[in-house]
Amino acid sequence: MARPKEFDQEKALHRAISVFSQKGFAATSTDDLMHAMDVGRQSMYDTFGDKRALFLKALEVYVAESVRDINVELQTPGSPLAAVRRALIHFAERKDLSSTDGCMGINAVCEFGMRDEEVTQITRSAAKVQRHTLMDTLRRAQLEGELDAHTDIESLADFFDSTLAGMRIAAKAGKTRPALKRIAVVASIVFAGTKLSIL
Repeated sequence: MARPKEFDQEKALHRAISVFSQKGFAATSTDDLMHAMDVGRQSMYDTFGDKRALFLKALEVYVAESVRDINVELQTPGSPLAAVRRALIHFAERKDLSSTDGCMGINAVCEFGMRDEEVTQITRSAAKVQRHTLMDTLRRAQLEGELDAHTDIESLADFFDSTLAGMRIAAKAGKTRPALKRIAVVASIVFAGTKLSIL
């Protein structure tokens, strides 16, 4: 029988996410990861592989959890635009949205761009899941009369995505929590008052 691992793999992985979120991939050393995860080198390699394999696994978990949290809000029963507003404000209140924690997703995009096929696949797959849920919510808003039938919901979805990315970067740059919540509220007002035509 194989000997069980002597550490909490899920907890260790989330500690790795924290380090990668703060430093990015290149600036994070194996020693940084071992120290944060509280594991030995061999245990880390046996469980997660090398630094790159660990990074890819951590990124996959990070973006999946982020999308899940947003989609839970977007799928809340009731007013679709109220759900969009809750999703934006809930995002602004995330504990990991700060100048010290950073965002692993944004770091990965800024560091790798579209040059790394595996990184791009992970981020695009997560973005696709979130986009699908958001578009469903915006279509419901049209059906229920909260948005005009001719509203360009693709552009609204782009605006939503860009707002989230902007809040991530603003938080990294030191924006306060109240400021982030104000950004979320202003963005939700745009959704509530929009009459965008198809571009």
